[in-house]
Amino acid sequence: MKGMKTVKNAVKKALCLLLSLALLLSSAFLCRKAHAEILEPNYYKVLSEVTVDMVKSGGTTVKPSEIILSNSNLKLLPEQESMNYGDEVILMPPESILTFDVNVEQAGGYHIMLDYFIPEASMRNLSIALTVNGEFQFYESRNIKLPAVWKDKTQEYDQDRYGNDIYPRPERVFKWQQAVLNNSIYSLSTPLVFNLKAGKNTITIENNQVEVMIGNISILPALKVPTYLEYKEMHKDKAVIKDAMQTIQGEAYTEKSESYIRGGKSNNYNLYPYDPGKKKINHLDANVWQEPGESVTYTFDVKEDGLYSIHFKYEQKDKKDFPVFKRIYIDGKIPFEEFNEYSFPFTRNSFRNETLKVNGEKVFLYLTRGSHTLTLESTASPYFETYENLIRVISMISDISLEIKKITGNKVDKNRDWNIEEYIPDIRQDLLESAYVLSSEYKKLSGIVGKENSSILSSLKVAVKRLQKYAEDPDDLVNNLDQFSQGSSSISQQVAYILPELLIQPMAIDCFYITGVDNEPPPPTVNFLSAFVEEIRKLILSFLTKDENVQKIEKDKLNVWVNGSIPHIEVLREKTDSEFTKMTGIQVNISAMKDEQKLLLAVSAGSAPDVVLGASSYRPFDFALRGALYDLRQFEDFGQFIKDFPSEAFVPFVVDDGCYGIPETANFYVLYYRKDILEKLKLEVPETWEDTLKILPVLSRYGMNFNTLIANVGAMKHFGATVPFIQQFEGKIYSDDGSRVELDDPRTIEAFKLMTDLYTRYSLPESIANFYSNFRYGVTPIGMSDFNTYILLKNAAPEITEQWGIAPGIGVKNSEGKILRYQPVISTASIILKSSKMPEKGWEYIKWWMSTDTQVSYANDMQLRFGPEYIWNTANFKAFSQSTAFDEKDKKVILEQYAHIKEIPRNPAYFAVERELSNAWNKVVFSGMSPRTAIDQAIITSNREIAKKLKEFGYMDSQGNLIKPFEMATAEKIESWKE
Repeated sequence: MKGMKTVKNAVKKALCLLLSLALLLSSAFLCRKAHAEILEPNYYKVLSEVTVDMVKSGGTTVKPSEIILSNSNLKLLPEQESMNYGDEVILMPPESILTFDVNVEQAGGYHIMLDYFIPEASMRNLSIALTVNGEFQFYESRNIKLPAVWKDKTQEYDQDRYGNDIYPRPERVFKWQQAVLNNSIYSLSTPLVFNLKAGKNTITIENNQVEVMIGNISILPALKVPTYLEYKEMHKDKAVIKDAMQTIQGEAYTEKSESYIRGGKSNNYNLYPYDPGKKKINHLDANVWQEPGESVTYTFDVKEDGLYSIHFKYEQKDKKDFPVFKRIYIDGKIPFEEFNEYSFPFTRNSFRNETLKVNGEKVFLYLTRGSHTLTLESTASPYFETYENLIRVISMISDISLEIKKITGNKVDKNRDWNIEEYIPDIRQDLLESAYVLSSEYKKLSGIVGKENSSILSSLKVAVKRLQKYAEDPDDLVNNLDQFSQGSSSISQQVAYILPELLIQPMAIDCFYITGVDNEPPPPTVNFLSAFVEEIRKLILSFLTKDENVQKIEKDKLNVWVNGSIPHIEVLREKTDSEFTKMTGIQVNISAMKDEQKLLLAVSAGSAPDVVLGASSYRPFDFALRGALYDLRQFEDFGQFIKDFPSEAFVPFVVDDGCYGIPETANFYVLYYRKDILEKLKLEVPETWEDTLKILPVLSRYGMNFNTLIANVGAMKHFGATVPFIQQFEGKIYSDDGSRVELDDPRTIEAFKLMTDLYTRYSLPESIANFYSNFRYGVTPIGMSDFNTYILLKNAAPEITEQWGIAPGIGVKNSEGKILRYQPVISTASIILKSSKMPEKGWEYIKWWMSTDTQVSYANDMQLRFGPEYIWNTANFKAFSQSTAFDEKDKKVILEQYAHIKEIPRNPAYFAVERELSNAWNKVVFSGMSPRTAIDQAIITSNREIAKKLKEFGYMDSQGNLIKPFEMATAEKIESWKE
């Protein structure tokens, strides 16, 4: 593993990559025509097709006291309870609706501005939906984000045991804010425009998630921001400050828009502060404020009125050739147009100085004596049209591909000649139009990049030529769709390659300078001799200092290896030192386990740790079967400790009468559904497989489908995708003594038949490689999926925020009318190695780690420090119920699904049974074999493998006679251990 910054980058890049891959999957766009029928157009389309003239003057303001509150959930608070607003305000709880009328004299386009106060110390931002005269004017008005304000608790940093700086705890700043509604994806330079008719208009605001106080609501005409020339003219008589120099460190922000925006750690000698052997917080991390709308605010003082210059020492190495764009505010306002989208060029791998300029001329900013603020906000506004047009081209390519498939039956016949224009008369025109759009956007991006032959843009150039070639001979497309829309080197991929580069705006800041107009900032890097000396110092210290991320064993300490990311380990180490060691006196050495596979080698070599956290759920069984783990039932308080966990959660960790793991993290499998699409299609959220089959024809009519867990895995259908069907039908997998499979149980056969009929009879797709992307773009607006999909939708699909929901998993109604929604849950476990010399201390550590208080505070710390994608999905369900990472309604659904936990019992040959059940499914779905025949074949092979493994581990003699039964673990058995 590399550093925390690398991990954060990996998370962000993974989300961007998923976005890119989503766009490569042609199916992700095949339903755009259907969307046009059932959903509102997006904002770009509205701007392109509907002419709305911005009103130049006028507007109005609606005060809370003027609104008649028809919703009983709303409260009009008096001035005394308004948190210093100075007037009455409206309190809106989550999911409440505020409706009011506004009168404007002139029809046309207006902006809408809100005064708001978020009273909760919540991780979540305010999100609202807004309709005008009963309609969403564009899709983005379903979700408009309004941020909270955060700050660091202190700028005096503590140090860890290695002398490295520890990040300070973030905390909310509670104050009234004012925002003009904007696009949550791009943070546009011109805020959202709403079309109002002359006279009365009814506006409805729905609060999507957190409690908020609403003050004045203003309807604004076109916003007027002067140009720099006009700004200069306004201040031409002001004094010019000749000599002044003030330095503000990048990590010394006073406010930030998100809790996870933070300084970066490094031992780079070009930054301040610097220590060759320690990691100091000495710059603003580039990747924590790269999303459009994320911002930092700095406070500084000047000693006299006058005109000043500003210089930034920054690094932008992540977007090759591309500049990043930041919006610059002085005292909360954009002083002139050119600061709306200020460009910071690519710097390669070094910091450089940027003096703020307009058209090559140094900017002079007028500042009065006293305190001021400077705010930098990320914006992707310059890429708005380009991004939308590239997506439109991919959509057109996908539509053409779909039309060709309909005609050819999706079959490739190299020996057949086609006259495809006979069937698709507009195909040549569509290809040329796509090429023209790409060519135009290539020129536009080349202008932004500043050179014609950027390697990043070369893929667009190639795509243009290939589209033009296909336009010359459209018949050539028919047998080359893999090169057109589907393959890894297709035109779609070449276009999508550029997309992740457009939205994110990463930029590290070491410091910025407020100077007199004659002053220049210091050089951004040290001279060659100083650099050489510092490199030698760092090299020497690398041999003398301890690396906190190296896997190692220390004597007289409890050695804990953690299978997790560096951020997770960093917070765990801090909590261990400040809480566990302080409380117990037990010294703990925590190391990152870079490769879980090497744990077995460490056991064999006698260099294993005492405790492992984050072990995969199958590890405890495999290791315990070979005598490598400590039986946790040997501890007297084991039964008492596990009372807070569901008994079913321990099933994967049981061998005979021993238990070899404590559940650490949990997954969840729930039903995801698009609220907006199901609402328009008038479909109810299904609860059973029978309900699901009923909605499939409606989905199919719109080119949509349903996702199953089986479709999301590869050719090997693991137990997590197949066994839940069997458990929901109350079927059996193994005999009670573990000596054979019982896949021929009638209920198991019934489950297997449904498992295959979904694909052979009801035509569900056998493979959906990326449900997240299909769900996001509406191709598959409903389906079963897991915790990872939840993280992606929460953090990488901003345009559908609040337009999707989750429900308990699909199940089977039993004879008593109860719906069995069984799904496995446990992801990882905490274990103690048999070789440990201090198992009692290891047990104390695991008990502390998995306690409710520790799990709650750890989960909160991860989110506050590293952002919303760092959701800690604890297997301590009491702690989960206190999590602030989930919406309350989502948490309720997940807890309901957790009540249906049904783990998969282990057998020494479970891997073979898993494989054979998968093979049986493939034989039925792809080869047309009957379900019964496929299961019979699976039984024969599985029983042979079980006998082999039972002999290997001493449960069966060489003649095939059971020496002792391999008793299958059950929740009832584990429940008895709690008594």
